[in-house]
Amino acid sequence: MKRKAVLIVNPSSGKEQARAYTEEAVKELQKVYEEVEVKETKGPEDATDFAKEASEEGVSLVVSMGGDGTVHEVVNGLSENEVRPALGIIPLGTVNDLARALGIPLRPEEAIEVLTKGKMRPIDIARAGDRYFTSGFALGRVPESIHQVTPDEKSKLGPLAYLLAGLKQLMEKEKIQLKIDSKEQVFQGELMAVVGSLSGSLGGFEGIFPEATLEDGKLHVLLIEDLSLLDTAKILPDFLKGDVASSDHLTYFATRKMKVTPVGEEHYESDLDGEKGPKVPFTVEVLKAHLNVLAPEEEK
Repeated sequence: MKRKAVLIVNPSSGKEQARAYTEEAVKELQKVYEEVEVKETKGPEDATDFAKEASEEGVSLVVSMGGDGTVHEVVNGLSENEVRPALGIIPLGTVNDLARALGIPLRPEEAIEVLTKGKMRPIDIARAGDRYFTSGFALGRVPESIHQVTPDEKSKLGPLAYLLAGLKQLMEKEKIQLKIDSKEQVFQGELMAVVGSLSGSLGGFEGIFPEATLEDGKLHVLLIEDLSLLDTAKILPDFLKGDVASSDHLTYFATRKMKVTPVGEEHYESDLDGEKGPKVPFTVEVLKAHLNVLAPEEEK
């Protein structure tokens, strides 16, 4: 079978710069692949459908050109299949968490070169219920507020827009009631939020979980309990520096698998990679070395 690459383009990403880079990406891919097919998304889940079709066809590489939402959809299209194409990423989004974690350049011109000069890197991903994610996980009112951040706010403030939305929601002090059950941690009670990361980055802020890597087989989780404005002001600098154990109001653990159940009748909304995920209850499970991604060679 001839080597084929499929380039999945979100034309609205990167201030609509995606189309400007498509021709350049195709030329680069044609150096290595006998056939290159371009597919443009027009609506939600198009990228998932395109990636699933490419996987079933047996192509060698699927490239996501867009933001984290496009990567998220592409990964969900690839991950269910037993034999999966490699993944390439040309980041055009606000946050670009997975690209940052892999060292993929955030300049599209440089990221395009990685498609032919990069090395295959096996990475962990995770599944929450029936959805897959590669970077961030969150539960509660904070993700609900993050989903309300407008494109204009993201364009003006970048990752800071998500941080401000999350902090504003934390100040509302509206709690969720959950049971968290894993080998490493059992919790039942009220929380302000649950956040987790496979890569160590969260919402564009790197190094939140400094011990996390995309190859360690773990989801790094933080349970956030009752925080006052003063508590938040004290904790935030340490939190952003990766000192997640600095407060009595934070519980940190790393796990391969955990079950999340609501205490009561409300089925809280989850966030996966900045996108709406399933509502609780569900189980989160890390899938070790599930995807091969083209990334720059790691410095030794």
